[in-house]
Amino acid sequence: STVYESTRAVDEYLQMHYAPPSLLLPFGFGPADALHFPERCAKLVERALPTVAPGAAALDVGCAVGGASFALARQFEAVHGVDFSHAFVDAANTMKREGSMAYTSLVQGTRTESHVAEAPASAERERCLFYQGDACHLELLRDQGQLRAGGYEAVLASNLLCRLPAPRAFLRSCADWLVSERGMLVLVSPFSWLEEYTPQSEWIGGGESDSSQALECEMVSLGFELRTREDVPFLIREHARKFQWGVSEATCWARK
Repeated sequence: STVYESTRAVDEYLQMHYAPPSLLLPFGFGPADALHFPERCAKLVERALPTVAPGAAALDVGCAVGGASFALARQFEAVHGVDFSHAFVDAANTMKREGSMAYTSLVQGTRTESHVAEAPASAERERCLFYQGDACHLELLRDQGQLRAGGYEAVLASNLLCRLPAPRAFLRSCADWLVSERGMLVLVSPFSWLEEYTPQSEWIGGGESDSSQALECEMVSLGFELRTREDVPFLIREHARKFQWGVSEATCWARK
């Protein structure tokens, strides 16, 4: 979608991924447990795989501007981030190269403030590689030698499924080759289905059936086993007094 190519989207996601809590939620009240979303998604992976072998790799699909990828690099020697948005991937690569990137935060009306997104000082950014690609056709990046043909020990897809035109195609690729034999898949989704992104015929639930149950049926049929399920809140600041608060369902899946 062109929405995710806009400067405003890049600014909002740089803010979501890297801004200090005092900027992202500038009040003494509000959903503070929704802060640090990319970091918390990476911790879901860490809990699912508390120990990894040397040389293990993680894949962050729908990586946006790279916050979760940098967090995953604490644990994994190689992290590959993929996003459909050229603008997001450009921003992630800037964060990798420079460690920081200027962005604009909307305050009110046309009033804005300038800020600088900074990657955590502890982030081993050199471990991360970012690619523009289609999550429904990741075999194209594999065949170009950019993604690992043997799959990944961990695959993270946060707030991705309900923005894909063919989410089942992505899940099939996870079963076929993306997730290695003893690997784990962490899916994080608010199931915010919209025909703008996903034809209704491709929705996983959201009609007569509940998306959580429908997803479990899909995953079991693909040979995955559910390990954990929990609710994960997130917060996107639109301007100083308007926020998007959501609650994604996070599920962790093991290859049977």
